[in-house]
Amino acid sequence: RPSLPFGRKAMADDDDVPLGDDDLGDLGDLGDDAGLDDLDLPVEDEEPKEEEDFEPPPQQGVTRLQMLEYMTGRDWWASAQYRLFFTVALWMLFASLAINRSGVTTAYSIKTGLTNYIEQMIAHPRVSGVNLRTPGESSMSCRCGCRHIGGFPDETCQDDGQTEAFHFYGKLPEDLAAGIIGANGGLYPEGSQDMRPLTWEKISTPQEVLIWLEHGLLPDIWGTVAGKVIRRPGLVLNRNLVIGGVRARQTRADLNASHCHLRYGLEEWYTISCRGDETDTETFGPAATGNLTELMAIPEGSRAAFTPSRTAPAGSGIFDALFDVERPLADALETATYIRRHDWLTLSTQTLELQALMVNAECANFAVLSIELKFDFDGKLHKDMHVRVIDAARSAEASRSSLPEILWVVLIAELVCEELWQIFWLIRAGEIKKYFRDFWNIVDWTSVLVGMSLAVYTFWIGSQVELLSQTVSAFPVSPLSSDVVAEDYQDQWSTAIDDALYIYDLTIYRQLCLFWYASIVTVRFLKAFFGQAKLALLQLTLTEGFWDVLHFLIMFLVLFNNFAVGGKILFGTESIDWSTYPNAVSTSVLILMGSPKFDQLYAIAPVSATLWYWMFLVIMVFLMMNLLIVIISEYFYQTRRNTGDTKGILSDIKLSWKDFLWRLDWRRDKFSEGEYKECFMSNPYADLIEGLMENAEVDDEMEKAADSSVLGFRLKRKQQEDLSIEEQTPETNPGVALVTSLELRKIGCDALTAEHLLEESQLFTQSEKESAQGSQLTQVREFVGLLKKSKEMLDHHCSQLEDGIIEDQEELEECLERLRDSMENAFDGFHDLGETGVDSLAPPALGQGGEMKQRLPATMANTMRTDAMLRSTGFGEGPPAIGY
Repeated sequence: RPSLPFGRKAMADDDDVPLGDDDLGDLGDLGDDAGLDDLDLPVEDEEPKEEEDFEPPPQQGVTRLQMLEYMTGRDWWASAQYRLFFTVALWMLFASLAINRSGVTTAYSIKTGLTNYIEQMIAHPRVSGVNLRTPGESSMSCRCGCRHIGGFPDETCQDDGQTEAFHFYGKLPEDLAAGIIGANGGLYPEGSQDMRPLTWEKISTPQEVLIWLEHGLLPDIWGTVAGKVIRRPGLVLNRNLVIGGVRARQTRADLNASHCHLRYGLEEWYTISCRGDETDTETFGPAATGNLTELMAIPEGSRAAFTPSRTAPAGSGIFDALFDVERPLADALETATYIRRHDWLTLSTQTLELQALMVNAECANFAVLSIELKFDFDGKLHKDMHVRVIDAARSAEASRSSLPEILWVVLIAELVCEELWQIFWLIRAGEIKKYFRDFWNIVDWTSVLVGMSLAVYTFWIGSQVELLSQTVSAFPVSPLSSDVVAEDYQDQWSTAIDDALYIYDLTIYRQLCLFWYASIVTVRFLKAFFGQAKLALLQLTLTEGFWDVLHFLIMFLVLFNNFAVGGKILFGTESIDWSTYPNAVSTSVLILMGSPKFDQLYAIAPVSATLWYWMFLVIMVFLMMNLLIVIISEYFYQTRRNTGDTKGILSDIKLSWKDFLWRLDWRRDKFSEGEYKECFMSNPYADLIEGLMENAEVDDEMEKAADSSVLGFRLKRKQQEDLSIEEQTPETNPGVALVTSLELRKIGCDALTAEHLLEESQLFTQSEKESAQGSQLTQVREFVGLLKKSKEMLDHHCSQLEDGIIEDQEELEECLERLRDSMENAFDGFHDLGETGVDSLAPPALGQGGEMKQRLPATMANTMRTDAMLRSTGFGEGPPAIGY
């Protein structure tokens, strides 16, 4: 290290010596750089300062994309609130109309009451007061005498002259039995009319059906017990009055041996005719005889029962036995007794329906009692009972309020106006195709069109009910006048029964339409659910996994159908649960849901039941059901991971309330400032979303995603961010630039709104930043940042090393130059001494007797070679290149 100059050292040693003007004048111009270079200033050994690592502070604020995500989410939730409340009002109003106007509760009560009443009826001759058997059919005691020779007589005894009289209990010839009963004052022998009481549950044969009709149903409807009238004829359960009468309608099929499905001679061996698919339209029974006398002997009310129905379509094979309730019970029982004794129900009979149209004035309803009996190929009598209830025309005092219908029409009209307004603006913007590509617009128009069609259909049913009510009100009442034609009157009330059944069918279709319309309105809830983050998350899960679930259902239904069909084959012959395909499917579903049915199956076929049950359990329950859970869980996990944290509906309601209060303050400020138009008509957030999208240079795909759901913009933004492992910058993506209050004010909002949006959006993105710290993408980006930082530090250290080597090289070159100059000077001196010699009287010193002079040329040659070698390595010609 060079020493300080003397003058400098003196000044350093005596710092207190005052300097005069002369001394200062000798310093020269200190401001001149050239003068300073000439000063021999001390160089202090200062350690180089290491540059501190500069880390830019994290960005504080919200990016444009984050602001857009917040604002689109708030916009979706605002529209979802309107849709949700509108849909709730529409659905609840419609449900109220569907339940109250359809009279479901009333219909169920009437059906239950009439069904229980009919099932408890008891049929017995003592109830009807009509003899069950004729004298010839009645068993009575007889006293006969038989000869010893010749055996028993061929017929019952005719006189008392025969020997060995004895008594027995049996049947007599019709004329003889009638004479005995007539001689007895018309009284039958005791026990000759006895029968077990017949109820609905005990009916099992066609003959018992007619007995139950004759001795149970008809007397009860006529309000007569043992020939005594106890209530008004036709009044059932004190509220339901029969209109016209009771109709017994049977359907007959063509009976022929050719309809039997046998071969190889079995048909000839069977010798019994079979029913075919064709109907029997021919007159049968006593009415089929060509004898006019026999035809005239048939009671007037019974003659039509053996001929095709006058009110049914021609060729339908329908035959009606009609019982007028406005006429005496004796007429009805006469017809019932006659058709029973003359085999009105034969092997050709397929079905029998006992029908009666009733009206209940207290609830203003018509009810059609329909007792259905089916004679199937199995020989068993299949019984069923239905009560079909429809509305009747109400009086003006009992008419329902039309306010719900008016409100429903108002909601439908509002929906139509909303859709038309949307179409108008899209037409102006030239984007009408966008409207028709939106699935929810199709749902809206479907709900409008179906709702209007349903309203028209309902009014049409009401007109039919009004027409039926007018027809019924024109019927004559008991006692019928003599000018009433029996056949015309019967045709009128029989047609009324058909009209009521037709209206009931229309009502059933309307109820089906009500269900589908309720489903359509329910779909509108899904549109509103897209405006709430957590509900949209669940809905997106189902949407994303729809096709996988659909293909799963294909596989599931194939396997399930195999087990249902297999169960029907294995157990259908022994168990009613598997006897039909619907029953087999129903039972399989019960087993799938955990119903214990194995013991029943094991009792039928132990081995087959064990194999079927365990295969079903393993494949359908353990594998397929768990596979469905895995599919849905995987899609939910993926969607949940992509969307990140989502707020619940309570949080959204809280934010909405907070925003509502802020809007009130904003409008209050506008009102106080005299800006009345903005106060009442403007939106503080108007045009902000469009302006931010333009500044962020959002593409069409992201705009489309923003219109799809509340999570659409977030998913698209995260998808774009995930495409690059390096964090995006405003230069590469304008959307990640921070939003400022000035930018928002330039778009169109005021300063108060801008500050409010920045504050709320920062709170909104705070949870995202917290959740993003542990994500894999964030960890990768942090690792990439660390690599970049390490590269920069390595470049810095390498640059410092390179600069230090260059400085050392320069100093080494200076030292070599000085060494070379010194050596050249020394060689020159030696050369001069060699030529001139040393002028001295002293003897030459040891080693200077010429040895040095002799070695001088070799030394100079070596020095020159060393210099040339150093120059060849690059010293003296600039610093060598250093690479890394």
